[in-house]
Amino acid sequence: MRLRAGNACWHAHHVFALATCFEAGFFEQEGLDLEVVHAKIYAGGMRASEPGGERYDEVGNVLPDMIRFGIDIIADIHLPTIFNERNLGNDELRIIGGWRSYYPYAVMARSGITSIADLKGKRIGEWYRGSQYTLWFEHQLRKVGLDPDRDVQWMTGYQYGSAREAWKPLLAGQTDIAVVQNPWVPRLMEQGFNKIFDFIEYHRPHGRPERVTVARKLFIERHPELIKRYWKATIRGYQFMRIVPESYPFQRYVEAKLRIHNPDESERMRNLRGDMSKEGLELMESSFYPIDGKVSIEGVVRLIEEFKEGGIAPASVSRSDIEEVVRNDLVEEAWAEVSQTDEVKRNLERLQPVIEKYGY
Repeated sequence: MRLRAGNACWHAHHVFALATCFEAGFFEQEGLDLEVVHAKIYAGGMRASEPGGERYDEVGNVLPDMIRFGIDIIADIHLPTIFNERNLGNDELRIIGGWRSYYPYAVMARSGITSIADLKGKRIGEWYRGSQYTLWFEHQLRKVGLDPDRDVQWMTGYQYGSAREAWKPLLAGQTDIAVVQNPWVPRLMEQGFNKIFDFIEYHRPHGRPERVTVARKLFIERHPELIKRYWKATIRGYQFMRIVPESYPFQRYVEAKLRIHNPDESERMRNLRGDMSKEGLELMESSFYPIDGKVSIEGVVRLIEEFKEGGIAPASVSRSDIEEVVRNDLVEEAWAEVSQTDEVKRNLERLQPVIEKYGY
């Protein structure tokens, strides 16, 4: 059964789960002839990461590019995109499951900064303008009366804003505040830095489904079996990726292939999976993928309210709109079947300490 699946963002990390499932043979084992399509949705967004580059924005690009390139499933659409597309009259996209369902990150600031209100004239570490971190910071700045374009300085670039790397310039005094992945939070706190916001704690117990997996309404109606097979393979992959150090060598193999073929030069150079250090292993076992593939309706409702307040999602979006857009039925059927297999039962037993440690 033929299926084309891709990612909405140009970063190699955003196609990593798909590529892992493909290389591990999970899709083939579930009876799918799957092609991984990389960086076709708004590939021009690569320029957003360049100094002075454009803001990243999927709206108006997703549906045309899915049609243009014949893509059936997209694995990392920014949540507000679906509702902004509907606002434009494009009521085609449906959320069929989760992708980035949790944020194992915290907002860390140097000593003397205890809240967002202290950021006037300060330097914010950010990868590129228009990322999910930009949107969060801009919303918080406006809430305390600060202008995101005039009252703060944006230090952009991978070295300043990648959540995995942002702790380094923060510690070196090159930035004043940044979003940092949780393994490096204790190190910064020991050095006197302040935790301003904890995404995991704030969004318990429903997570922060900021990026989701989507398909077109017509495709769902015509090919429900393909979607179920996709999810059985993908759930296995989500679990496999969090089982470290056992899966580490294979993940490095997948990374090498992605880096070689990535259209962005900077993506071909940077390390995607980290190393075998304590922090590196924590990064992998705390990956944000949902164990069962599902997206929380309550998590979507709460996050859309945040996006509405920030002017990122249309103010007209209601709970009934969200319930219409979120289609958990097929991923739930896939989970009911795959959770009974010996492989997934072993995975869940192995992952139980990880789930208890991170809360998801």
